[in-house]
Amino acid sequence: MVNLICGSKGSGKTSRIIEKANADIKTAKGDSVFVSDTERYMYDIDRNVKLIDVREYAIVNEDTLLAFVCGVAASRSDLTNLYIDGASRIAGCGPDKMQKFYDGLGKLADKFSISVNVTVSAPAEELPDFLLKYKVI
Repeated sequence: MVNLICGSKGSGKTSRIIEKANADIKTAKGDSVFVSDTERYMYDIDRNVKLIDVREYAIVNEDTLLAFVCGVAASRSDLTNLYIDGASRIAGCGPDKMQKFYDGLGKLADKFSISVNVTVSAPAEELPDFLLKYKVI
């Protein structure tokens, strides 16, 4: 299942995804991983949630971001919760240009029963059509 946390820049998306990660870890039956392009939130995220700063890896577009996420899932066989803050920023393109990424992310989530939460820098009413199949929270 893929959930989208939508809003324009500065609308509190990061705070909401951190709150969700911290709330979910209390009942998680497996691993939780938080992917971001900063370490700024390392003290805000529960210590039981693995924080990965992607700046240490060669992520340059949506293909490499998807490959990275697949690698995270492959390395953690009991991954149940995945949080991605700023997927568009990490991939270097707008959400409207990331259909391949979201299609792959949806398949990964469904195949391995992973709850995925992603922040999207766009109001919910401006989402591209291919994102409308995902739940906006």
